[in-house]
Amino acid sequence: MKTTLIRQYRRLRVDKQLAHPCVKQYAFVGMGSHSMANLYPVLGMLRVPIKYVCVTSSRKAELVGRNAFMIPGEAIPTTSLDTMLEDPEVAGVLVSASPAAHYGIVHEVMQLGKSLFIEKPPCGTLCQLEELAGLQNQMGSTVFVGMQKRFAPAVRRLKRCLKGENVCNYMLRYCVGRYPEGDAVTELFIHPVDLLTYLFGKAEVLSHKCVAGHTHVLMLKHGDVVGTVELSNGYSWATPVEKLIVHVETGVYALPSIDTLVYRRGGMNVAGIPMEKVVHSCVSEKCLCCHDSFSPVLESSPWVEHGFYHELKAFVGIVEKSGDVRRVGECPTLQSLLPVYQLLECLRSG
Repeated sequence: MKTTLIRQYRRLRVDKQLAHPCVKQYAFVGMGSHSMANLYPVLGMLRVPIKYVCVTSSRKAELVGRNAFMIPGEAIPTTSLDTMLEDPEVAGVLVSASPAAHYGIVHEVMQLGKSLFIEKPPCGTLCQLEELAGLQNQMGSTVFVGMQKRFAPAVRRLKRCLKGENVCNYMLRYCVGRYPEGDAVTELFIHPVDLLTYLFGKAEVLSHKCVAGHTHVLMLKHGDVVGTVELSNGYSWATPVEKLIVHVETGVYALPSIDTLVYRRGGMNVAGIPMEKVVHSCVSEKCLCCHDSFSPVLESSPWVEHGFYHELKAFVGIVEKSGDVRRVGECPTLQSLLPVYQLLECLRSG
């Protein structure tokens, strides 16, 4: 009996992964390190057929042709964005190019009515985002912005937990090294700022101090929730820090890394006296989500734990009109990023 149940469970798990095959054609713009390390492998797992790969030079196009085994489908390398977009077979376009090029590409893809996945940042300024969001409303286009932390299992679990809690305050630290190759505000700080607006809603800046041109210390207010935030690219890439602590009435939720969520129950008080000082009881701690370094399965892969897998699965589900699209309302759209860019503009002006 037990053996039969185990076999049925394994069969159902495999059937689930093989369900909802992609029947439409897709195109990809970009062939950078992020695409090769995170996006192409996930598209392969999801069996998404890529018809075109658009790159910036004929040299890169030749390299794509030589390394076609890395890309799902029989991808045609091209340097012409128009050729790719004008193909009626292409239903979805995924873009992970130079951040400076994203604004123009988004503009062009939306006007042709293709469903679009655009890596962050979709554009450089709040003004550009407002223009793109207005165009999206006018055209009725599907635009999915690649804010993958929203799809990390630990973040999803935290959001569900906070629904039943009275949140008091939070503290977030995002500290990395120097970033001379790009714009730290829109390319780095956009992730923690989006995480905060995703969890707590639109924020009001109560105070903001910029230190040494690379570290921002803020106090934010989301309705009744107040938080302190440190965003910096003045530390080190060897020891980066991304940590969120949320204080609720019953205890504390801690997200020490993107793959781990811990809950510590608050101490019991009797007549205002903290009983852990009296009986010296241990603090109750429960691990709600953690990295599994032992089992080499999909659920413990970095693509799942960092949100890339469920992010791309959600986009493909929207294009195919099948699969798991239960959380489409939570998917990062241009409109949903407006509060994020408003905060980023405060960082720039501070």
